[in-house]
Amino acid sequence: IATRRSTICPRDFILYLIFISSSLPLPDGFCARKTIITLILLVGMRDNMAKFRASFLALFSCACVITDAVQPMNCRGCTSQARDPNDGFKLMLLSSSEAVCLDGSPGGFYYRPGIGADASKWIIELEGGGWCVSTEDCYDRSLTAIGSSKSWPPSGCPGMDGGSNGMLSGDCTINPVFCNYSKLHFNYCDGASFAGYVEQPVNFNGHQLYYRGRAILDASLDAALALGMSDASHLILKGCSAGGLAVFLHLDYVRSRLPASIDVVGAPDAGFFLDHAAWDGQPSMTPVYASIAQFQNVTANVNAKCVASYAPADQWKCFMAQYTLPFITTKFFMTQDLADSWQVSEILKLPQCTPPRVTPSCNATQMQAIFDYRGAMLQALSPLVNATDSANGGFLSSCFQHCHQNINAIWTSEIVANQSESASVVSWYTGGPLAKLVIDGTVGDNRFCQ
Repeated sequence: IATRRSTICPRDFILYLIFISSSLPLPDGFCARKTIITLILLVGMRDNMAKFRASFLALFSCACVITDAVQPMNCRGCTSQARDPNDGFKLMLLSSSEAVCLDGSPGGFYYRPGIGADASKWIIELEGGGWCVSTEDCYDRSLTAIGSSKSWPPSGCPGMDGGSNGMLSGDCTINPVFCNYSKLHFNYCDGASFAGYVEQPVNFNGHQLYYRGRAILDASLDAALALGMSDASHLILKGCSAGGLAVFLHLDYVRSRLPASIDVVGAPDAGFFLDHAAWDGQPSMTPVYASIAQFQNVTANVNAKCVASYAPADQWKCFMAQYTLPFITTKFFMTQDLADSWQVSEILKLPQCTPPRVTPSCNATQMQAIFDYRGAMLQALSPLVNATDSANGGFLSSCFQHCHQNINAIWTSEIVANQSESASVVSWYTGGPLAKLVIDGTVGDNRFCQ
């Protein structure tokens, strides 16, 4: 079953079954009860996998069993961690009738007030979690926690991007500079990186779907300003995966929405998805991005300078970071794997293999495809890489993973050019002495990859 369905992580299923059968204590993040329920549901819904995956996600959230109902990550890309209900984050639902999730339930965010002198400094996390690529996909997604707020618990930062860890951690031993900042986690439930807006709901088999990502972003910003962010001195807009893309898309817009007195910067993580063919030369995710941009009316809500630079037929490109990057004027520091595991799987569509320092299984031809993808990534990043006087920075690793900033081990211990990720971000942010931009070497050569 596991090998037939890309939404199932075989590694974790095997481990679950071993732990269940041996009566060993389960490690953190492993959920025996949910696994048993999963297997029962799997048998009962074997003829309707879409219904199964949507129903499961709506009811349960257990690390890396299923990470996305529409654009599934495989185990190599899974970053989900268990939610800590005592981490200080509290749910706040939006009152705007416009700012609704795919199913029409209210959008919202989780908020943790800052402490002491750092309370005037804020971080906004734009949650990731793939995209829905058709009306049917968006309906499936509307039955999950990334398409509906109906199952959101009252407390605890969601674990999709790592939860309250790494850069969002309140533990000052892990996160000494940002631990006491005021923090907001903008929940993702629109399926288009907070960029879509269609005024009228769309009908799918009698179910109303709402494409309102931009309205959710606006209403969340309004609510955050009312909470005290209007008096902030600093704001970091960050996000992972589809949330990292959202940072690229909306950074200048968010800057324009806030008082000029606030120092606004961006920190996109794993959001630089390439316009690149599959390794066999066939079209890959590019038609998907173009489709999303069209049916969710995305181009009306992304970087206006980017949109103005393209003919109408090509304006969908501004839903991709590589085309938006040259037009961003607000400072940012990006973290990105040059051979991002999600992109190697879902864009390059390389048959299942892992490069050195994971569990080596790629043959020479496959490794060359990964090396070439790394080169294409650097080429697309040339506005950053080749800039001589840029205020921007980056931590570009050649590790085989997806998302960094909210994973403790990566945040504190992954090193490129003798700089850890956390030290690199902090030095750039505070004007410290470390290099603003570090670029890793060959894929598989970095012994610090987590």
